[in-house]
Amino acid sequence: MSENFSARETLAIYGDCATTITFVRNGSFTEEKTFPTMQDAIDYLKAFDPTPRGIVLHIRAHGRDIPFDRDNIAKLMREL
Repeated sequence: MSENFSARETLAIYGDCATTITFVRNGSFTEEKTFPTMQDAIDYLKAFDPTPRGIVLHIRAHGRDIPFDRDNIAKLMREL
């Protein structure tokens, strides 16, 4: 995880962007879901118990996808 990664700053910058989550549940079953905002996606992930083993979060901003790694996703889930 980047030492400088800030969940609050990330939400302030990308909070209104469409966000797609791709996650692995039950072994190799992959599911993809898109949300209208980053906060909606994080809230959805927080509802899982336990958290899926594999998670990739992509924010669509400025015409490109910005991926977030598992460590940064965990920080977003803890702090938002």
